[in-house]
Amino acid sequence: MLDLTTGVERKIFQPPDGAWLTAASISPDGNNVVMSYAPSPPQGQIQLGYTGLYIMPADGSSAPLPLLERADAQESYFTPAWSPDGQYLYFAHFLPVRDPNASNSFKYTVERIQYPGGQPEPLIENAIWPRLSPDGKTLAYLSFDPVTFSNDLYVADPDGKNSRPALQPGTFVAVDAHMFSPDSSSIIFSAVGEGPSAPTMTPAPALSWADRLQGVQSVEAAESAHNVPSDWWQVSLNDGTDLVRLTKIYDTGMFGNFSPDGKHIAFLAATGLYVMNPDEIDDPNQVRPTPVRTVEALGTVEWIK
Repeated sequence: MLDLTTGVERKIFQPPDGAWLTAASISPDGNNVVMSYAPSPPQGQIQLGYTGLYIMPADGSSAPLPLLERADAQESYFTPAWSPDGQYLYFAHFLPVRDPNASNSFKYTVERIQYPGGQPEPLIENAIWPRLSPDGKTLAYLSFDPVTFSNDLYVADPDGKNSRPALQPGTFVAVDAHMFSPDSSSIIFSAVGEGPSAPTMTPAPALSWADRLQGVQSVEAAESAHNVPSDWWQVSLNDGTDLVRLTKIYDTGMFGNFSPDGKHIAFLAATGLYVMNPDEIDDPNQVRPTPVRTVEALGTVEWIK
C-alpha cells in the first residue's frame, strides 16, 4: 500500500515461501481484498501456480482465507473484480477438460458469485478478465479463442447476456488490461499494434497473459499482448467506432485503474508504477512520465478510498 501524499509504503501481506499471488481486487467499501492466490505446496512438491480466490482484510490484519477453492489440481480462479455495489464478485475460471473426445484440453469461462455466501454462476464461455463499469450496467471481458489463442474486447450485460464486440474484432493483434472511464461511457485498454489503419503485426509466440498471471508454466503457445510492446487506447461504448490512441510509450505488463474520484489514473507496467491525470494521457507524443515506484514483477494495481 503506497500513500501518494506522504510516499510511505506499507506491506500488507507477504506470501510465504513457495506461495503464488497474482491479481487482487479491493471491495467497494474498502474493507476487504480478494486475491488470486495459491498457498505454499506441501514440502517436496512444486508450486504450479493454479490459484483459488482468497479474501483478507484490506489492512492486512489477518491472513487470507479461502473464498473459492479449487476442486481439480489443475483448475484455477483468477482476475477477480467486484461489482460496484459489492454484491457480486466476478472472476475468470480455467478448467482442464478430461474428455479425450473433446476438441480442447481446457476451457475458460467468466463467472460470478453473489457475496457473501453465493455459488459460482457461469456467465460466458471462452472468456477471461471480467471488469464492471462504475455504474454497474456493463460487463467488459476478453473473448478467448481456444484454437487460435486470439482475443478481442467484448461487453455484455452484468449477467453475461447481450454480448457484443466493444470494437471491431481483429482490429488489434491482441488486447487486454481494460478499464472503464469514470462515467462508464468508454473503455481504456492496452493493445498490440498501430491501430486499424496500420499493417497487421505478429508478436513472438509466448504463454498467454492469463496463463502467466495464474502461474501456468506450460499450457499452450499463444500470442500475448501482455508481454509485447503495447499502448493505451480508448473506445466509446456508443458504437465502437470512436477509437483513439492515448499513448506511444510501447510498454509491457500493463494494468490500470482510475481513482475513485476519477481524477487520476494509476497504471502498472514493466518499467514502473505511474500516476497520471486523465488529461495527461491524451497526447500520443508525450514524453514518458516518471514512475512513482519501480516494480519487479507482473501484478495489478487498485485504489483505496
